[in-house]
Amino acid sequence: MFFNAHLLNQQITSLSFTDMDRFTEFFGYGGMQIIQLTTGLLQCEFLSIQIGELHFIRQKANQGTQAWGEKLNKYRNFTMVWFENKGEFYSLRHPINPRRTIFGFNGGESDFITSQGGAIAAILIPVKTFHAYADQLQRHDLDDCFLSQNHVNLLPTGLKEIKDYLKEIFWLAEHQPSYLQQDHVVDLVTNDFLPLLISKIPTKWNSKASLKPSRRARLIAQAEQEMLASFEKPLTLKQLTQKLGSSSSALSYGFKELFGMSPMRYLKVRRLNALRQRLKASDPEDFTITMLANQFGFWSAGHFARDYKDMFGELPSETLRNTYGKI
Repeated sequence: MFFNAHLLNQQITSLSFTDMDRFTEFFGYGGMQIIQLTTGLLQCEFLSIQIGELHFIRQKANQGTQAWGEKLNKYRNFTMVWFENKGEFYSLRHPINPRRTIFGFNGGESDFITSQGGAIAAILIPVKTFHAYADQLQRHDLDDCFLSQNHVNLLPTGLKEIKDYLKEIFWLAEHQPSYLQQDHVVDLVTNDFLPLLISKIPTKWNSKASLKPSRRARLIAQAEQEMLASFEKPLTLKQLTQKLGSSSSALSYGFKELFGMSPMRYLKVRRLNALRQRLKASDPEDFTITMLANQFGFWSAGHFARDYKDMFGELPSETLRNTYGKI
């Protein structure tokens, strides 16, 4: 979950973004990075609600995205897929069950992939507050061993109860925001929701069910490293498989399952996202778009312009003009 600490001082924040870089800049922190995976104009929506010490967040985007980086270590972050039947979701390269899984509370790095039209909801709970309520409920099993895991599966009825509670909070924030600012409501929500969340976590959670990197996940991670090291050089699928000692079918299947695209398509997407960031950060007097495209392995100006517009909904020259027109 990507969330900027300066927003924690605001009771209700509702924002929309049409640019992934501005979205990342505003909500990102530390080493957090976010890229767009699918083609077309971007529309991101973000809602954050502070009720006492708790923060309830809903976030959705019309395009597939990939986010990775560090988390806020002062909070326990319990995240869930908000809308079901909207494609695949992955955390640490493993699939998430929208009807059962709460994830993201291990305090380490995040690596999350959402499909088009996907949405997630999260609850940020201060570490001391979470442990205080867990102790009150005698949930001593929610210890460091539990928290080191990345996910836990609830009963479908349990996760539904949590989501139903969150739906009421989100509705009130959008239609009766002043109601949530009343002192008695703050106490009510805190004393109702935290016991609800904690009680729905199974007492006999299985540490063996934690999301651990699979052989395929490690292969894809190695492929990504090779791709990132080859931005300025031509790279074929055959060359990639030879470097990894893998078959093209295994690599292609893994990328299709995780990212919904072939390895070479993913390489192009990563190059386009990186080039867009460079385009926005560079002085137009120091380069030409063709020179910059060549640096990222795009040798045909016509094909590059078409691919760029398909991906982001505007030409590279429009990105440059819009960026420097606002300085």
